[in-house]
Amino acid sequence: MNQERLLRMAFALGAVTDAVAVVPMLFPRMAALLWGFDDPTGAYRFAMGYAASLMLGWTGLLIWAYQRPHERRFVAALTVVVIYGLALTEIAAVLAGHIAAWRMAPTWILQVALLGLFAAAYHYPRLIAPRAAS
Repeated sequence: MNQERLLRMAFALGAVTDAVAVVPMLFPRMAALLWGFDDPTGAYRFAMGYAASLMLGWTGLLIWAYQRPHERRFVAALTVVVIYGLALTEIAAVLAGHIAAWRMAPTWILQVALLGLFAAAYHYPRLIAPRAAS
């Protein structure tokens, strides 16, 4: 596998993941099912509307990067930063008692896989260089 294919895979999986993540942000019933949130206040809906807009925007960015993965590989590095930010926010919510850790576990597993994929795709030339020199 070469870097371009690895980047395309990361961008495609990231775009699909982000698009799916919009669903519970826009539909409170899905948020209740996934996260256990059963009281979507006006402030909650406002914040989720903002989050959904940003998630859709990132989905578009990943689709754009997919079209020219090598030229736009820095989007992979930016995506790693975003995933870390999301994970830290989730950990803070769990520690504050706003959401149960078991509800976040599937998301964390997915995030670890995506972090590995995006980081490997971005750093691919350096990852294979030691083997190529041998």
